[in-house]
Amino acid sequence: MADKKITALTDLGSGNIASADLLHVIDDPAGTPINKKISIASAFANIPTAVTINPGASSNVTINSDATDSDFVVSNDDEEAFRVDGANREVVINEASGQTDFRAETNSYSTAFLVDASADNVQINATPVFGLTQALSGAGAVDVVSAITEVTSTGASQALTLADGVEGQIKIISMKTDGGSGIVTPANFINGTRITFDDVEDTVTLLYQSTGWVALARQNATFS
Repeated sequence: MADKKITALTDLGSGNIASADLLHVIDDPAGTPINKKISIASAFANIPTAVTINPGASSNVTINSDATDSDFVVSNDDEEAFRVDGANREVVINEASGQTDFRAETNSYSTAFLVDASADNVQINATPVFGLTQALSGAGAVDVVSAITEVTSTGASQALTLADGVEGQIKIISMKTDGGSGIVTPANFINGTRITFDDVEDTVTLLYQSTGWVALARQNATFS
C-alpha cells in the first residue's frame, strides 16, 4: 500500500470497530521511538492512566443504550460490586459478594446510605433501615442491625441481651414461639432493668436515645 497520511485514510465509521482491529502506537516517544501496533481489545483491557469522561454541558454519558444484552459491571478484585444488567433491566449491588459494601457519603455522615454486605443490612445515617428481621432461637444477643427480632424460646428464663443502638434507632422485639420465658437485659434501659416475654405475641417497641433504650409501646411484655 502506498504511504498515506493518517488523515487521508478511510474513516471506519461509528459502530464498526472490532476487538481485533489495530491501532498505530509510537512506543517510548520520549526515549527511542518505535512504531508498533496494538489491538482494540488489548488497548481497552488495560488503560494505564486515569480515564476522564467529559462530554460537555449539553451532552450525556450513555451506557447500554438499546443494548439489552450488555452489562456494566464494577468489580472489587474478583467480586462483582455493582452491575447494570441490560438483559434483565435491573441494577444489582453486591450480587454474591459478601464483603463488598456500597456507600454514599454526605458532609455530615460518612455512611449516609450504606448497603452492608457482610452484615446483611441497609443503613441510612448509620441507622438500620426498618424491615430487616432477626430470627433468634434460644438464649443469645438481640442484634442492633435488624429492625425486628422474633424470639423463639427453647427453655425457661432464657437470657437475652441487647446492646446500645444509635440515636433515633427503633427496635421491635416480639416472641414468636413460646418454649419458656425469654428475658431481655438491655445494656441501658430507661424503663427498668429487663424485659420479660412469657407468651406468643408479647411485643415491645423501643427507641434508642443518648442514654439508653426507651419503651414506646408494649404488648403484654413486662418490665422490671
